[in-house]
Amino acid sequence: MAIQGQPPVELPTFETAGSTPSNDCEIIYTPSSTSSMSAMVSSSTVSPASSASVSIRQYIYLMPYPFPKIAPVPYSIHLPSKNPLNLPTRPYEPTSTLVLTSPLKTFVDLRFFKPTSAHETPLPNAPHSDDRKRLEWGFAGSSASKPIDDPNAQPGEEKWPGVTYSKWTQFVDSRFPVGYKDIPVDEGLMYPISEFKTLEHGHMFHPSVDAVKTHEEMWFDPPVQATSHSGDGKKICVVLRAQDDVAGVRGVIVRLGQFCQGILKIGDGTTVERWEWGCEGKEEGEKTWRRTARVGGLLIPCSAAFREEVLGMGAKVRYGSYEWVVEEVWAWE
Repeated sequence: MAIQGQPPVELPTFETAGSTPSNDCEIIYTPSSTSSMSAMVSSSTVSPASSASVSIRQYIYLMPYPFPKIAPVPYSIHLPSKNPLNLPTRPYEPTSTLVLTSPLKTFVDLRFFKPTSAHETPLPNAPHSDDRKRLEWGFAGSSASKPIDDPNAQPGEEKWPGVTYSKWTQFVDSRFPVGYKDIPVDEGLMYPISEFKTLEHGHMFHPSVDAVKTHEEMWFDPPVQATSHSGDGKKICVVLRAQDDVAGVRGVIVRLGQFCQGILKIGDGTTVERWEWGCEGKEEGEKTWRRTARVGGLLIPCSAAFREEVLGMGAKVRYGSYEWVVEEVWAWE
C-alpha cells in the first residue's frame, strides 16, 4: 500500500545480455516517508569507500583436512617451487565467482560453473533459465572480520602481518531450505597478499569431492566504479531484502559499483541473477546495465536497484507476489 501523497511508481525494465527484457512483470515502488537524498544510510563510523568491496575469486586450491602443522600457510602462493605435501602444482578456477559486500557488510556471493563444452554459453543467462547444474553455489547474508595474530606461523618465522579472521553468516543459501538452522559455519583466515589481493585459508565440506577439505582461495578486489549517467563520478550501493518465513521466502539484492547480484529462495527453489554495468546501450557511446547471468524461474527485481535517485531507506518494492525493503542506499565519490 502506498504512503498517502506518494503513489506507487512503476520502475522501468532493463535489457538482458540478449534482446529479451529480463523483467516482464510490473515493478511497483512505494517511496519511504522521506526523500531519497535524505534517506541514505548515515554513520560516522562507516566509510563506504573502505568498507564496501567487490571480490572476484581467481582460484581455489584443495588440500588435506586436517591440515598438517608442518606445512606453510599460505601454501598455494609458493607453488610449484615449494610443495612439501606433494600436492597438485597448480591452483584452478572452475567457476565465475563474484562477491558483493555492502558498507554494512551485507553480501551476495554467486558462483557459476564455467562452460565444459562448446555449445554452452560463458554464463547461463536464458530469460527463464533452469540450468541449475551451472549454479555451483549462491548465498547471501552478513560478514564480520577482526584482526588476529597469525596462528599458522612456523617456529622461528615472522608472523604474517595484517591477518584477519572472517565469518560469513548465511541468511539464504541455495544448498539449504529457507530457515534451515544447521547451515555449516563459513569462516576463514584472510592473508593480505597485495593491495588488491587477499588469500583465504579455511576448511569446509566440498560437494565436488564429497569430503571436508582445507582450501585456499585467492580473491581480487577491483576498484568500485562509478555508474552514473550524469557523470558526477558517484559510486552507488543499494541493498534490498525480502523475507516472509511463513511462506518460506528469503532474498537479497546488492548493487555495488559496476555489479549487481540477487538471490531469491522460495522453499527449495532458488533463482539468482548477476548484472553488469558498462555494456553498450541503444545510443552510440551510451553505457547501460545488462543481465549477464541467471539461473532459476523466480522473479528478482534487480533493475529496481538501478533507480537510486528514487530509492530511499525503508522504501518498498513489490515485484510479483513479494515485497522487498530497501535497507541501504549509499553514494560516495
